[in-house]
Amino acid sequence: MQGVNHSHFEPFVNSVFTGMKADIQAEFKLIQVSVRRRINKGLFRENPFTLVFRCARKIILPQGLYQMATTNFDPMDIFVTAVGADAEGIIYHAVFD
Repeated sequence: MQGVNHSHFEPFVNSVFTGMKADIQAEFKLIQVSVRRRINKGLFRENPFTLVFRCARKIILPQGLYQMATTNFDPMDIFVTAVGADAEGIIYHAVFD
């Protein structure tokens, strides 16, 4: 995933992705793409970023790799972790360092 950067995901903000992992299938809405400040040159990605998804399910899905797909987006394995909740569902982050 070295060639992937934040601009790859920006057109898909507010899109709903189908995430699949083993016997789990859920819908994740991409609600934010955030560029992060690079802390250490050389060891990490040139332009780190974070994706923020919301899943309307009220149960916390296990963290891990989910194959994410949506219209006009090639399926991609993305590691997501639950980080909180709001009135609309559970919030998940995917960090690209």
